Amino acid sequence: MGRPQRNHFKARCPECLAAIWVKDDVELWDPVTCPECHTALEVVRLRPLTLDYMEAEEWDDEDDWDDEDWR
Repeated sequence: MGRPQRNHFKARCPECLAAIWVKDDVELWDPVTCPECHTALEVVRLRPLTLDYMEAEEWDDEDDWDDEDWR
């Protein structure tokens, strides 16, 4: 999206600094992918619209971990 569109806000990718246009109904923690470098991002602030790297999901003790995985 090269030109600004109605009902869209502009943010910058923290990785490559590309302009990213997102819809105005975006919510906090919504996932966003940079169209230039394909970095997984999330909305961390709404005003001004700020994107940051998406955090890796935290593992629960019950998630696919055996004693063998720690050796």
